[in-house]
Amino acid sequence: MSGEARAFQTVARFTNLRWRFLEVAMRGILVGLGFAVILPFGHASAIEPDAPERLITPEEAVGIEARRLVEERSGPAANADKERLAALTSFYAGRESRPIWIARDKLTLKAKSTMDEIRRADDWGLKASAFRLRQTNLTSSPSRQDLAAAEIALSLEVLKYANHARGGRIIEPTKQLTTYIDRKPQLLPPSVVLNEIANAEDAAAYLRELNPQHPQFLALRQALLKQRGVSEENGVRKLHLPAYGPQLSLGKRHPDVAILRHLLDAPVAPGRDGAESDPELFDANLNEAVRAFQRENGLYVDGIVGRKTRSLFGGVEEASVSEQMLLANMEQWRWMPRDLGDFYVTANIPEYRVRVMKDGREVHDERMIVGKINKQTPVFSDVMETVVFHPFWGVPNSIKVNEILPGLARGGQVLRRHNLRLQYRGRPVHPDSIDWSRADIRNFHVYQPPGGGNVLGKVKFMFPNKHQVYMHDTPEKHLFKQNQRTFSHGCMRIRNPLRLAKAVLQHDRGWTMDQVNNTVDRGPENNNVKLENKVPVHVTYFTAVADADGNVQAYRDIYGHEKRIRLALAGRWNEIQRGRDHLAPVRPRRIVRPQYNDPISDLFKQAFGF
Repeated sequence: MSGEARAFQTVARFTNLRWRFLEVAMRGILVGLGFAVILPFGHASAIEPDAPERLITPEEAVGIEARRLVEERSGPAANADKERLAALTSFYAGRESRPIWIARDKLTLKAKSTMDEIRRADDWGLKASAFRLRQTNLTSSPSRQDLAAAEIALSLEVLKYANHARGGRIIEPTKQLTTYIDRKPQLLPPSVVLNEIANAEDAAAYLRELNPQHPQFLALRQALLKQRGVSEENGVRKLHLPAYGPQLSLGKRHPDVAILRHLLDAPVAPGRDGAESDPELFDANLNEAVRAFQRENGLYVDGIVGRKTRSLFGGVEEASVSEQMLLANMEQWRWMPRDLGDFYVTANIPEYRVRVMKDGREVHDERMIVGKINKQTPVFSDVMETVVFHPFWGVPNSIKVNEILPGLARGGQVLRRHNLRLQYRGRPVHPDSIDWSRADIRNFHVYQPPGGGNVLGKVKFMFPNKHQVYMHDTPEKHLFKQNQRTFSHGCMRIRNPLRLAKAVLQHDRGWTMDQVNNTVDRGPENNNVKLENKVPVHVTYFTAVADADGNVQAYRDIYGHEKRIRLALAGRWNEIQRGRDHLAPVRPRRIVRPQYNDPISDLFKQAFGF
């Protein structure tokens, strides 16, 4: 073999060995990421025979890392970390360790556009500072460990972004906020995210589309950008420093700092020890630019950006809809089903409105009454199955225990006064024959037959759910004139339910209003009309709602849910008042017969006002 051929073979063997080393390193989570173990995904034969280290298997490494995460954290976050790490192990093993983000010893354009999109997380109502992109920094001559660390770091942050964008920053609203918010974020499996972004032609666009695409969410996002002094036109971002905001000065970090830096064209000072530069940090370069600006405009030169300095940038005036309100409502949209349905019913509690939507258009809109502050209407989604005309009312356990039982202990007039009937094991029972100081009223069926005084009125809409709430008519029409309509025990009373019945049955069966009226006038009692196609029902709690022109209307936070979400997003978990568990079993209290008369006044409105 010629000397030239031997030299070529030597170079080839060296190059092959170099990339085998990189392949092994790419298959792990290295110390440079802050983790304690190395996850090799390759074969041991890729290492020189005399290498002294024993490379642990991916399964061993993931187990060690999962235990470490559990030690550091508890609860849902630890489970999410385990799932992401397991997904990374499987993903890279399945593609023979081929990287997504690295090529020729540097980050690809795809990696850079992905990181740029993650840095813009604030524009989507998320928190850009929650993502650790500094781990992706590479020197001019990166080692194999640096390359592997950058690859794994970016993949982890992509998975984190997917969770935040798709499901929000509050992992379990029901457990962490209140049982009245019955929402479960619909997250994509980590393996799906990794495969989809690896195959995406435009990774940044893929990340953006993980955020809700509902028109209301997008309208709230535009309101958020405007609130922050940012507008988007034809893909060009025009920045304005808000007229109102925190005082900015040397050493402080805030999103407004990045806007200020852009307006003053102040470069970002390099970070220490190769750390990533932070455009939101008020550094020395920006301090000099601010002082020069103040000097040019005749202001006191102190480098502090207060109200006077802000006003010279033509900032946006403070709006009635706050940024925190918008963020809380955008967070709720992340918990909503991705597909609301082509035809659905939505009831927004703070608005006291129920709407029917078809192909994105509103076809029916009506007032409603919701639950009292201590007996709230829950937030959840389900499907409507039945429309019932002239319904019976079966009294729920909560009202039996808290309202009926005390009345029975006083003499039993409560049943006769409101035409309530009592059954035990399907047979009629006279209330005076029962010792209510010993009996458990939950074992009895208490109901009200149809009629003029029936609390459900002429029609109810059934969407069976664990909260035992539904929509229905009510004889107390005067209550719809009130601005705050929190009068029920949790169910939603509709002002004109027959028109709602017509909207639903016209879509399902082609019914006209005359057919609905004829069913009411001539139909039997407890007439259950089963829907041929179940209709999605979404009970929501949006305190910020955008109209067709993009204007946002704010509504009162009647149950305090918005406040809970705000506190959670700010990390102030210990200040959240979760309230009672409304799904906990209702237990009757010991009844002591009173020795005096204490008649129940207007019990119909106070107790039976469903």
